[in-house]
Amino acid sequence: MPQFTEDNLQRIIINPFYAITVAPQLTEEHETPMGEAEWVQANASLMEKMGTEHWLRHLLDVLEGKVGAPDELINPSRTVNIHPMFAAEHPPLIGRDMWVDVNVKHIRNMGTERWLRQLLDVLKGDIVTAEEVGLAPPGGTFGYGAPGRSNPQRRGKQKRKRKRK
Repeated sequence: MPQFTEDNLQRIIINPFYAITVAPQLTEEHETPMGEAEWVQANASLMEKMGTEHWLRHLLDVLEGKVGAPDELINPSRTVNIHPMFAAEHPPLIGRDMWVDVNVKHIRNMGTERWLRQLLDVLKGDIVTAEEVGLAPPGGTFGYGAPGRSNPQRRGKQKRKRKRK
C-alpha cells in the first residue's frame, strides 16, 4: 500500500518534471554564481513583485529554455546544478496551468521561502521515487530516466546542517 508523507507530497507537487522537460543546457555541471539563500531571498522578492502565478509561469518558461538569459535572476541553475534527469524527454503528466494553479496554493500554504528552498532541493535530484512510497520494487525510477536520490536520512542531515548555520 502506498505511503505518502507530507514531505513526499510537497516534493511531488513542487516537481516541475510532471509539467515540462527542462532544457538540457540547464542541467550541465557548472559553477554557480549565487548562493542558495541569496537566490531564495531574491526570488521571494521577485515573486512578490511579479505575482506568484506570473512568476511560476515565467519559471517554467526559463526552465524549458523558451525565454530569458541564463543569468536571469529567476533561473535556478544560477544557484544549483539541476539534475540531468529533468532533461529526459517525456510527455507531460499534467498541464502547465494545473502545475501553476496547484503551486500557487502550495506556496500560500507552505510559505514562499520554504517553497523556494524545497524547489531547489527537488531540482538537485531530491525527488520522490516509487520505491520510497511503496509503488515499485527497489530501484524503480517513478517516470524518470534515472533513479532519483531520495534518501530520508540524507534529507534529515541537510536539515540539521541548515539549523546549525
